[in-house]
Amino acid sequence: MQQIASFIRCIDDNRIRIDNNEEIMMKFLKILALFFMSFILVNCDNSKSDSTNTDSSKTSQSSQNYDASQAVVIAEAKKQLPIKVDQITTLVDIFAKDNFINYKYQITETPKDALLVPESQQIILDNIRQTYCSDLPEIKSLRAFFPNGANYHYYIDDEKIFSLQLTPASCQAK
Repeated sequence: MQQIASFIRCIDDNRIRIDNNEEIMMKFLKILALFFMSFILVNCDNSKSDSTNTDSSKTSQSSQNYDASQAVVIAEAKKQLPIKVDQITTLVDIFAKDNFINYKYQITETPKDALLVPESQQIILDNIRQTYCSDLPEIKSLRAFFPNGANYHYYIDDEKIFSLQLTPASCQAK
């Protein structure tokens, strides 16, 4: 009976941690969305473009706009770091590469082998997919600014243990 009570307390503690994690991540995502929107508004240009522009220069300009937008978002997000996600996970870095947003997490108090179990990685993937694929305006903005997707990198003592990748196609497959 004592083991059952202990197990129930553990489940309740985990629910509280998950609720707190979602609240922290939502605040973080709202801040990112605010910077996305402000950057878009600053870069709005109603002037007519020169009709002599070629497709390649338009593509180059579009790419530069993504790079600039992503740089602003990443710079502002880094000001919030580190973010304690839960008792063992801390978001320590965010960077952009190839139109992906990349999150670097540091894991503590967990053996490497526990993270290498496929079931553990599947649980983590399911959780991040739920957030990445949500219809919240902040998340939609994030997906728009990083159209290729998101990479989640997990480290223990600066050693990369595994990475997970989500793309827009990941949301269609759920």
